[in-house]
Amino acid sequence: MLFDVRPKEDRKDLYDRDKEIDEIKESVERKVWIAVYGMRRVGKTSVVNVAVNDPKYLVIKLNLMRIYNPKKKRYPKSSFISLFLESINEVIKKYTLGGRLTRLISNILGIDENSFIEFNLVKIRARLKRFRGDDVNSVVRELDLLAGDNKKTLILIFDEAQELMKVNGINFSSIFHDIYDYCKNTTVVFTGSSAGILENMLKSLEYEKPFFGRFIRRIRIEKFDERLSRDFLLKGFEEEGVKVTEDVIEKALKRFDGIPGWLTFFGSEYSFRVKHGEKADVEIIEKMAIEEVRKEIRDFILGTQSPERYSATILALDRLGGKGSVAEVTKVVNTILEEVPEPRIYEILNRLVDMGFIEKVGDEYFLPKDEPNRKGLVLASKDVLASPS
Repeated sequence: MLFDVRPKEDRKDLYDRDKEIDEIKESVERKVWIAVYGMRRVGKTSVVNVAVNDPKYLVIKLNLMRIYNPKKKRYPKSSFISLFLESINEVIKKYTLGGRLTRLISNILGIDENSFIEFNLVKIRARLKRFRGDDVNSVVRELDLLAGDNKKTLILIFDEAQELMKVNGINFSSIFHDIYDYCKNTTVVFTGSSAGILENMLKSLEYEKPFFGRFIRRIRIEKFDERLSRDFLLKGFEEEGVKVTEDVIEKALKRFDGIPGWLTFFGSEYSFRVKHGEKADVEIIEKMAIEEVRKEIRDFILGTQSPERYSATILALDRLGGKGSVAEVTKVVNTILEEVPEPRIYEILNRLVDMGFIEKVGDEYFLPKDEPNRKGLVLASKDVLASPS
């Protein structure tokens, strides 16, 4: 269903994206590593899921948002290792890959095989510190051999891969070098919403020994233009058996600015209300989306070293009509707070760009055009400034 708000797995449930799916599949076939970019809620995970949904692929997905904490600048090694082993365990069960791989992991951890097969984290947690970067390599090499034996391609997907930079005690450059050079049946896919931070990580990886000189292809997932947005909504409502007026479509196009996640959320919620005889209101659905962003941004701002300055910077952009240069933003910030140096505002603006919360075109910075992200940013900033320090 087009209006299913969960990440898509089946091609029939994903609208458009033929070009991006073909690019990912061709890259995988050629064993070219790829990074899939895109703003939040643009559908990166769905596109990757559909592209790799093929019996000839052995797929391991590590969703790094499961260890994400906006208040933490670093994560313990055990957080990543736990996620890595749980993902491996899911693959073992899905593809019935027991035997030597399970024995290898159990021997490293010093536990019985049943504890790992059942993934009894209570028994495993205390032993996670035994797992080293070399052990990650050993497990991936074993999976690579299993993939080759079964005439499959192993695909490692690191969703929101920029979070790898925060993991203590693991040399990912060395791990990726080992996979790149020795796992001939394997390719790696990185995805990320914080495009600037992900790009910094990839550049660091590409230019740092021992991974130096390896190529990672970039594939960007864009939001829909007005034509595609309209067609997506019309087909989605037709699929749901719900009739909508042109006025409703126009409001949705204006407020959600072609972002597939918001269009899907709107279509799903609007259809649900109509089918159950309730009032379906674009404004109410928009407010639900705004509140989702508001909490997300508030948590991020409170996790920074300067919550008040981040908030004032966002509010300054809003007061400038949604766009402004560093000098213009600095001038407005200094009417909200005590004097803040322009270089610090420049740093904050670029951090917000790297995180994907605002955009930069030329020398100007822009708030998002869609209502949920724009209003969510502003309301979260007001929340932080209004709360007692």
